Amino acid sequence: MNIDAAQPMRPTAVVTGGAKGIGRAIVLALAERGYNVAVVDILDERGCETAEEASALGADCKYVRTDVADEQSVVAMVDKVRAQLGEPHVLVNNAGIYPRHSAAEMPYELWQHVLAVNLGGAFLCSRTIAPFMLQRGNGVIVNVASGRALQGAAGGSHYAASKAGLLSLTRSLALEWAPTLRVNAVIPGVTDTDQPREGNPDEKALYARGQKIPLGRIGQPEDVAKAVCFFLSTDASYVTGQSLCVNGRLIMH
Repeated sequence: MNIDAAQPMRPTAVVTGGAKGIGRAIVLALAERGYNVAVVDILDERGCETAEEASALGADCKYVRTDVADEQSVVAMVDKVRAQLGEPHVLVNNAGIYPRHSAAEMPYELWQHVLAVNLGGAFLCSRTIAPFMLQRGNGVIVNVASGRALQGAAGGSHYAASKAGLLSLTRSLALEWAPTLRVNAVIPGVTDTDQPREGNPDEKALYARGQKIPLGRIGQPEDVAKAVCFFLSTDASYVTGQSLCVNGRLIMH
């Protein structure tokens, strides 16, 4: 069985890192397509704002404060989602952090923290939610990786490694949980979010990066959200273990 928001009953989606940026766009896109959505994040004010925006679109949407790198916090989140919104049909692992730091001077604690959030968080959320999907007989997981997983990142070895690991995790879970669950990933390129502005808030410089992209622009959060929605739809019913670049065909070296 495949998940499609055209079903009579509104399915439930869990979106980690859903408070802002790409996560917020995914939450709103799912709300528009008939999902009830749990906005999972640690940004209370922005998380509540996103949940209110989604609710205004007709969804039953709740903000659930969660540290995805903490197992107890993830288990508590899933319990709350099941109680308030019902069994999750969809999980979008979007939560991620990117504190820039040179590899030579990086404290190991920082390396561990980034891996724990970006990769460990996706594993914990998937491992906690998947048993309910498997028992029900259907479900879809989409992981949000990064072009840095393919390119590497000077000043971001921890981030690039975590996102590369997420692509491998995607393929492994797709194999392990087939044929009941489908697991795929999207790979955004440079996108108009807070992340690329950190340390360089120049709007012109950010948008100038689009000149090097064949499609002539940087990505918008909605571009990524649409790719996620494709993976969740019945149009992708025969697609699992795959990664889709959403980057304007930026050539990966």
